[in-house]
Amino acid sequence: MIKNIILKNESEVYKIMHDLIEKAYVEASEEKLLLCMECGDVDFYIAHSHNEELQDAIRENFEIDEYGEVLNEEKYRKMLDDLQDNFLEMHIKSGLFDYYPAGEYDVAGEKRQSETDIIAPKGKFSAPFEDAAL
Repeated sequence: MIKNIILKNESEVYKIMHDLIEKAYVEASEEKLLLCMECGDVDFYIAHSHNEELQDAIRENFEIDEYGEVLNEEKYRKMLDDLQDNFLEMHIKSGLFDYYPAGEYDVAGEKRQSETDIIAPKGKFSAPFEDAAL
């Protein structure tokens, strides 16, 4: 799944990511939220920066200096980019969300345009708009 590096603990990293996706589903489902795929609602970097367990699991794959900094920053960034792509795909393929790509949708007989890709808790919306809640 990752193009730039082989993770020593891939299953651990993906388990943490999956747990984050399940948590996002519960919150989005309870609050009837739409999540924008391009707006930071589904962003690995944000999730990573707020989850110490995920940070530690990822850092296990890199040599660290005496200050706890990753020595090969370029390789680290490329790996995070790959994880971002995988994180988006994992949301879509999780079975927890309906995926609404950017495009035209019919909401109550009215044609509307969505400019971004949206996911929503499975079965809660008929289109990627707040007033399309079921």
